[in-house]
Amino acid sequence: MVDSLVTEVAENLFSIRLPMPFGLDHINVYLLKETNGLALVDCGLDLPESREKLDEGLARLGLTPGQLTDIFVTHAHPDHIGQLERLRGLAPEARLYMHRREYQPLKERLTDRAGVALRMENWLERNGIPRSSSERMLEMGVNSAPDIHLEDRLLEGGEIFRFDKPAGESPFTSGHAPGGWEVLWTPGHTAGHFVLFNRERRLLLSGDHLLGSISSNIGKYPGSTADPLGDFLNSLQQISHLKIAEVLPAHGPTFTNYRERIDDLIGHHQVRLSKIYAALGNGPRTAAQVVETIWGDRARGFHRFLALVEALSHLERLRREGRVLVEETPTTVLYRSA
Repeated sequence: MVDSLVTEVAENLFSIRLPMPFGLDHINVYLLKETNGLALVDCGLDLPESREKLDEGLARLGLTPGQLTDIFVTHAHPDHIGQLERLRGLAPEARLYMHRREYQPLKERLTDRAGVALRMENWLERNGIPRSSSERMLEMGVNSAPDIHLEDRLLEGGEIFRFDKPAGESPFTSGHAPGGWEVLWTPGHTAGHFVLFNRERRLLLSGDHLLGSISSNIGKYPGSTADPLGDFLNSLQQISHLKIAEVLPAHGPTFTNYRERIDDLIGHHQVRLSKIYAALGNGPRTAAQVVETIWGDRARGFHRFLALVEALSHLERLRREGRVLVEETPTTVLYRSA
């Protein structure tokens, strides 16, 4: 089944393409029609057109949001978690699955907004962004953290879900389960990003970890892992060892040349490491000054924040490789070549 909204990408596995008002104009959410389950992987933005298209896509399959039994959120960016609160209201019995590393900083951000905002402003200022420029960077985000119900599960990685259990039982199982969907923790894009892999069907629901034509932002910021780029590259290597017939990403079409794509991404970040190292050639720089050198006028508003955290993840990787030294004062963090 193929149309502009709903595509059957594998047997009983459907992609629903939801619009986004950005340069990246869509997200693919996935619906698993299993024996005793109806699972949605990611939720789309909480905007009217996205809500309408999700409901329309389900309706084309003869379904409603209220029939969902399980909701997986690969990570907590707005295009992946935005409609979660609405869907939980329409399907109150649906079980939620998020990685623990993703949920904890999300909960902190939304229970201590003032404190988190102040700490973020201080962090931006130490990295070369004046307070007068930081407000625009902090506008985007998620406005609510989901409540965790008794039947929900905060994931660690390694869990396997089977949907052929009797109705009402949790699909979570331990040990190898033929036909099950395995949770693989793939930190890098965010601290708690995960993908879902079906070994028997050789299908990978890759979220934002592995995309066919673009690279996800790999940033270091409060709440990220200590070495996001290193984690991302290690996660890519983990995926490269799998036997995958098709990758089903959150953005763009499905693809099969995943090992070639992984090599491309690794090469992309190696080139960026070289450029960022070269940007330190004229002496110590703040991360913001590195951004100006490499991205210039292309990095403004929220894009400047994305460029900043991307630069910081690469600077941290260079530091761990012994190629960059960090100089900290009470007000500023500077980087220089070793």
